[in-house]
Amino acid sequence: MSTSKIADKLEDFFDLSKKKRRKKHKKLLKIIAKLEDKKSRLETELLEQDKQDETSDEYHDLIQELEVVSKLLEKARKHEKKD
Repeated sequence: MSTSKIADKLEDFFDLSKKKRRKKHKKLLKIIAKLEDKKSRLETELLEQDKQDETSDEYHDLIQELEVVSKLLEKARKHEKKD
């Protein structure tokens, strides 16, 4: 699943009322799991790319994507603790 789709799902979740949020708590946990998987895959790719060439565009794109995923994961965990 792409980062933008996960971000869209996360935003949709945060726009819901508290009652609906409780009902969708399971979905949030699934989103968090997907983000964690994505983050670990990106970290692995980043290490591989670092060995090859850390000045490449692909390396910098991976870093940026990892930062976005990390921020989304932080936001999701923060909201998960509130519920």
